[in-house]
Amino acid sequence: MKKNGSWKGSFSTFQLFDFSTGAALALATLCAASANASHIRETMTLKKGWNAIYLESTPTNALCEEFFAGAPVLRVASYQSDAYSSTRQLADDGTEIAQKPVSYRVWVPGDDTASTMAALAGGYTYLVYATDTWSKPFYGVPSAPRQTWRATSGETGFMNIVGVSADPGVSVLAKSYFGEGPFGTASGVAYQISGSKSAAPTFLSLGIASSSKLQGGKAYALTAARDGDWPGVIGVMGSGVFFGDADNFTALQIKNCGTANHTFKFSVVPSDDAKEAGEEVPPLSRRLPRVDAISSPGYTNATEEAWTVELAPDGITEQVFSIDRAQMTAGTEYGAILVIEDLGASKMRVRLPVAVAAEPENAVAYPIGLWMGEIALSKVSGMTDETPTPVEAGGTLRMNVMVHVAEDGTCSLLQRVAAGMDAAGNPRLFRELSGVPSEIENPRRISTVMMSVDTPVVAAADGSAFGNDAVFSWAVAPTARDNPFRHAWHPDHDGKTADYNGAAPSGDDFENYAQPIKPELWSITNRLEFSWHEHGESGLPVRFPYNADETTSGVVTWDVEGLSAKGPIRSVGTFTLKRVFKAKALE
Repeated sequence: MKKNGSWKGSFSTFQLFDFSTGAALALATLCAASANASHIRETMTLKKGWNAIYLESTPTNALCEEFFAGAPVLRVASYQSDAYSSTRQLADDGTEIAQKPVSYRVWVPGDDTASTMAALAGGYTYLVYATDTWSKPFYGVPSAPRQTWRATSGETGFMNIVGVSADPGVSVLAKSYFGEGPFGTASGVAYQISGSKSAAPTFLSLGIASSSKLQGGKAYALTAARDGDWPGVIGVMGSGVFFGDADNFTALQIKNCGTANHTFKFSVVPSDDAKEAGEEVPPLSRRLPRVDAISSPGYTNATEEAWTVELAPDGITEQVFSIDRAQMTAGTEYGAILVIEDLGASKMRVRLPVAVAAEPENAVAYPIGLWMGEIALSKVSGMTDETPTPVEAGGTLRMNVMVHVAEDGTCSLLQRVAAGMDAAGNPRLFRELSGVPSEIENPRRISTVMMSVDTPVVAAADGSAFGNDAVFSWAVAPTARDNPFRHAWHPDHDGKTADYNGAAPSGDDFENYAQPIKPELWSITNRLEFSWHEHGESGLPVRFPYNADETTSGVVTWDVEGLSAKGPIRSVGTFTLKRVFKAKALE
């Protein structure tokens, strides 16, 4: 290659990248099929002669013989920027095998022997020779740009072929787009790739980098001051925002790959094919950043308005997204486009797919399943209080808690449960470990200390519900194994009357006793209430929002009777629960 001239030799002398055409096809097909309704609309426009193109998306019909069917195209070459950083190959004796970097894959119409490329892929640059003008609009799954740079100093006839990921309707200075990378701001030169001869394209200098104007969607030849991976100022660590059929949240990391501070604008927009079909964007939310070390991050609708993130050089932001499947139509896939733009001079734009797979037929809807967490009691009423008005305690009492929500919406408070998976991969819950069928592999028993062992399951009171006010009541019987007033170290604790003659009447209602003294043993009643109302007050709105972590929290009130002659002892605190096991029923 020579500056302001043509490539040395014919196109057939290019170094060819030995790439599996089957792998290329599989990759392109996978990308296109995995992002339903997550396509952008591009147009490939060719002029007569050589064309240098940056392809932002993988076409839905990615096979070259299908995409270019009927097109006046003689050959297509895909530049492989990472060919010079391939892993070394060693012989059996430990010596290194000399490898010649392969810079291009090519497709020649009707010549499978000469072709080393079968399909197009987004994020790559292409050199296409056309014998006439040609234009084709197409849908494709967008990809993030990838670019490995090689220093050109001391190289003969070599330059980097790089695409510009920006809106095709705008032009940008080469210095602004490439100046913070290996391109080099002082002496870097950009070359336009063109030419009318089929043998090889020509490279026309656009001048010093500071005055060179480039266009989005085009590819250019550029010198470089050093080696390195550099896609532009927007670095994407991932391929997009993807939700599997059972996923409710996912994350994507974006890096400032520049040498100066940059402000990136994020927006979620309908995909081009979804707009034409009249389809809605998925119910997507994004997690807000924490404002301090105490507050918890919340979620906000990601489709209502754009947001910005300012990053220092090498700074990384993790964008966490969630979906509320309760708002999705069953069996339907959703898609959208995440747009990331540099608000600075580079004008770089990256578009990525947002794809939500449909839930399977046996999907477990939110909030069905086993919820586990803890209650943290920080207020308690005094033993001498006439009314159980809680005051701040000297510390916080924490206990584990388990709640199961069934398919019909009923919920139960659990003291213990056995969990396992059946042969079909379905999660199953059982009241006792002894009741687990033999086909359940490696069942696990989970228990808490907050309830009596004689009451392993307590159903919620009528009219109460998970997510609003869930009330559970149970009693520790006088003869219960874990009644705190019954223990082996006091033989007179036999449950009889105060004179130790005769058994006490059944029950512990004060009116049932012949003398104004209760027997030594009595039951302890418990009433535990989980409230999702603001501040635990029923007159205030319910706060039971869905979030990606599938966690929920609120106010808990625990009344205990039988420990004080003054009446119930009331404790107040908070609860935090997380859905950990999506079993529909408690067996």
